[in-house]
Amino acid sequence: MISWFSYGLTDIPQFSHRVIDTTKTLTESQKNALEASLIDFEKPRSDGAQIAVLMIAKLDNETVEHYANRVFNQWGIGKKGQDNGILLLIVKDDKQMRIEVGYGLEGLVTDLVASRIIREQLAPQFKQGNFNNGISNAIAALAVALTTSHQTTESLQSLSQTQIYNKQQADLGQIPTNQDFFPYFFLLIILSPLISIAISWFTAKRFAKRVLGSDSLNSVFSLLIYYLLTKDRRFETNKSSRWNNDYNDRDRSSNNDSDRFRGGGGGRSGGGGASGSW
Repeated sequence: MISWFSYGLTDIPQFSHRVIDTTKTLTESQKNALEASLIDFEKPRSDGAQIAVLMIAKLDNETVEHYANRVFNQWGIGKKGQDNGILLLIVKDDKQMRIEVGYGLEGLVTDLVASRIIREQLAPQFKQGNFNNGISNAIAALAVALTTSHQTTESLQSLSQTQIYNKQQADLGQIPTNQDFFPYFFLLIILSPLISIAISWFTAKRFAKRVLGSDSLNSVFSLLIYYLLTKDRRFETNKSSRWNNDYNDRDRSSNNDSDRFRGGGGGRSGGGGASGSW
């Protein structure tokens, strides 16, 4: 009996970048631009969703659906448990393509949606040899669909929590909310230093009047208060400047670190998506 493994299956490249082109059809600048668009898609999200692109020359003894599913699950596109990854596979010489969708996104990127992206965004561009444009258009369409759904879900969840909290506070009735207490707390923070300065001023003034006399009193205390205030301001300014410099350095380092690709997050696919040709 002949099995799939009798002839060997198509090799799966290492998942080292978000965009992998073993055919060298895309230029380095094109791959970098596509990679940047995928980073922009991932950054604002907190759910670990991923879109990956793979272009190969041809398939060996397996269908595009079978290969796409193997690639997806071996790479682990998306987050484990949420299975929120998408693979865009292009088989250039065979003129086949597939959008493989993770379990968790099948309700958002349905087979119908994936098929429409193939027909409207990929196939027309590929027929003209514009692989970069087709891939870019498909990424944009997928990102818009997933981002819109993600933001809508987060907004609904946030609204739901707010409504629940307000209902609980209304039921309690006598317990003030944080919003009710905050203005008074903030006012107390502002007035406390002023009250302390005023008390210190009148206490010191009474003492100094006995020692220095009233003529030199105002000038002495004016200089003293000015020195103390400007000393604190200079200290805070220097501290703030140092903190901002440290923060900017950490922020730049964090951004560079977040852009570094770490592979898949363990997502799975059960074969959802759509295939097509050009």
